[in-house]
Amino acid sequence: MAAYATVADYEARAAVSLPDGSPRRAQVEAYLDDASALMARHIPVGFTPDAGTLRAIAVAVVRRVMANPGGYRQRTIGQYSESLGEDGGLYLTADEKGQLVPEDVTDPGADAAYSIGVRDDGLPGWRNDPYPCSPYDPSPGYWAGGVW
Repeated sequence: MAAYATVADYEARAAVSLPDGSPRRAQVEAYLDDASALMARHIPVGFTPDAGTLRAIAVAVVRRVMANPGGYRQRTIGQYSESLGEDGGLYLTADEKGQLVPEDVTDPGADAAYSIGVRDDGLPGWRNDPYPCSPYDPSPGYWAGGVW
């Protein structure tokens, strides 16, 4: 599977230059492949998201992991302490996952409650029997063929 973004896409959005053959470039290429594989798991079969959206999400995922590869929330060295704004690591946010699926997966009213009428006209010339089939009808005021 080809990655949804290229190293050139990453360089343009991260404002960095990664020379050919550098270990950092190879790392970004690997992360772009990994991010694309993670993204592909969330795309429904038969749906193709916009190429620009795929590229933007792949680059965002790789920028997160490159900025904070260990996934630290805070780090302290001596008296110096730093809080990091977001988790690191290779993951998709809920918003990014939402962008990988169609806006309207099914009919908007498909999960709404509804009722249907059932009618059986029977054979031609058939008419409904006006009397119940059993001697007891639970309707109020009816008892064994008579009315209370």
